[in-house]
Order: sequence, then structure tokens, then C-alpha cells
Amino acid sequence: MATSTLWEAERVPAPFDRVARFAFDWLPLLIVALLWSFVSGAIVPEAILPAPLAVGAKMWELIVTGTVLPHLFISLVRVFLGLALSVVVGVALGVGMAQSDRLEDFFDILLALTYPIPKTALVPLAILWLNVGTKTAVLIVFLACLLPIILNANNAAEDVDQNLLWSAKMMGTDGRRLLWKVVFPATIPEIMTGVRQAMPIAFIALVSAELIASNQGIGYLILTSGQLGNYPTMFANIVIISAVAFAAVRGFEELRERVIVWT
Repeated sequence: MATSTLWEAERVPAPFDRVARFAFDWLPLLIVALLWSFVSGAIVPEAILPAPLAVGAKMWELIVTGTVLPHLFISLVRVFLGLALSVVVGVALGVGMAQSDRLEDFFDILLALTYPIPKTALVPLAILWLNVGTKTAVLIVFLACLLPIILNANNAAEDVDQNLLWSAKMMGTDGRRLLWKVVFPATIPEIMTGVRQAMPIAFIALVSAELIASNQGIGYLILTSGQLGNYPTMFANIVIISAVAFAAVRGFEELRERVIVWT
């Protein structure tokens, strides 16, 4: 029976198989769009919840006229800076904790105490320290992304094959050279998993920070359009940043697969 099923599956032409997989992957989004269309106007007034077609038309207008592009660019720069800083600090701290028991004991308690704090709760303090703008948004993204990267880097560094370490030491590799030539390369796949986990968090933290502490960026556009009652624009901006975040995560997943094969 299993052989017959496999044979029948192999008879499906590749183009049709790809189309079927594509349709199945996007089916949940289609269902959401249909439910949204039904709720808009029938349950919730369309003035408050615009229909998907109206939101799509507004998205096209914002992109073609270039209204959203400068704000989108600023938001992406903030995400990149915050995420990049969290990778640099998180990897160094995670690997360092795996190499030093004292360092692990010190930061383990600190991380355990600060992890439950919602990072957006720190926005008012960040405004006092750094004022409204890019620095505050970058700080919030950095803090929000730091923990998953630290944990993945730490776990990866602790799980490095001891045979690799012993072999490298027998060949005269020690100290920093051992760290750079053996430990870091062995932790790359797990570190990239941590970055993958942090990317959606980065976009969530960014928009949250921009809603409170910015006069530029996608979060700022969402806030101002909502305050003015311009709900098609508000939802259009939400969908735009969601689509960009989705594309960024998918692109990074492709990169990660290639790197893992290479390593």
C-alpha cells in the first residue's frame, strides 16, 4: 500500500506538485482574508475595519507615491542595528558563559531576573536616557533580541564536540585560536537559529517602540493614521511591515540552510 502511494505520488508532474504546495502554504492566509472580508461591514463597521481590497488599494497607493518608503527605510535600519548589536553582544556573552563558570554564574542570575520584564516597559526610561528617535528604538530592539541569541550561543558552545577540542589542542591550537577556529565555527548553525528566533521579536519590539517613542518609522505611521481615523492607511502600514518581516525571516531561513550545508 505504501509502495503504491509512493508510486502514485511520483506520477504527479513536478509543476503541478509545486502549484499544489504553493496553494496549500497560502491557504491559511486566504481563509483569513475571506473571514476579514465577511467581518468587515457585516459585523464590524467598514469605517473601522476596512475590507482587504480597500487596504490593498491603500498599500499600492502608499508604495507607488513613495509615502511609506522613507519611514520603512528608517524602520529597517533600526531593526538591522538593534539585531546586529544583539548578535555581537549575545554571541560573545553566550560563548563566554560557556567558557567561564564565573561569567555564567554572574549573568545567569541577571538574565533570569530581567527576562520576564516586557522590553516595551523600558521605553519611557529609554526616552529619558536617549530621547525620542532611533537610539531608543534600537535599544529596545537590542534588549528584546538579546536573550534568544545568548541562549542559543551558550547551548551551542557547551555542546561542542569534545573530540574536536581535544584534536585541536593536540595539534597545538589553544587559547583564542581554539575559540576562533573550533568553537565559533561549530556554533554557527545554532547561533543562526537564535537569530531566526529573534527576527520576529525584533519587528514586534520595533513597532512597539515607534508607537511610543518616535516621530518617524512604520510604527509612527500606524499611530498617527489611527489617531486621525484613517483606518485604511493604518491597516495598510500594518500589512506592509508584516509582509516585510515575513520576507526577511524567509530570506534568512534560506541563507541559514545554505550556511548549514556549507558548515
